[in-house]
Amino acid sequence: MTDNSSIDLSLTNIWQAWAAFRSGKKPSREITCFEAELELNLLRLCADINNGSYQHGVYNHRIVNEKKQRDIAVATVRDRVVHRLLYNYLVPLVDLRLDYDVWSCRINKGLHQALIRTKDLAIKYDHGWVWRADISKFFDNVDHHILRSCLAHYVRDDKAHNLLDKVIKSYSLQLDRQTDRQTDMAFPLAI
Repeated sequence: MTDNSSIDLSLTNIWQAWAAFRSGKKPSREITCFEAELELNLLRLCADINNGSYQHGVYNHRIVNEKKQRDIAVATVRDRVVHRLLYNYLVPLVDLRLDYDVWSCRINKGLHQALIRTKDLAIKYDHGWVWRADISKFFDNVDHHILRSCLAHYVRDDKAHNLLDKVIKSYSLQLDRQTDRQTDMAFPLAI
């Protein structure tokens, strides 16, 4: 895939995004309902994306307690399929440009591999320091205008821009409702 490649919005690619999203997930009520009419749901999603009528839904907030309490925002299954479609599109455009030691959400990386790398570096640099960071509410605090500008360096496809913009704005709108902020930022086409 080159920097100027187009996003594949075919039903086949949306099906693959669904399969990647669904892989390894435990059944939930929402996933089971979506699967009950899977073909129809994916056909509708494909049509909505391709005719420009796709709108991102609202987020469901949940409190989870995994070592510490977290308030997480969960998109609908339909929207998470779109997120996976965008992820699959963006990885080849961005991944090779990331620092080697960025370990989250990358192919052949993750927590286990990060721990192995940390152990190897700790042995090699016995007086070194390790910093483990967990930034609270990271996406809530990222300047979404800057995020759009960064993505514009890699994404040249208008359909991909539109989908990314809808996803980013959907979260921005949710934050604006919670904090009474007013924003209206368009996705820049190029920097």
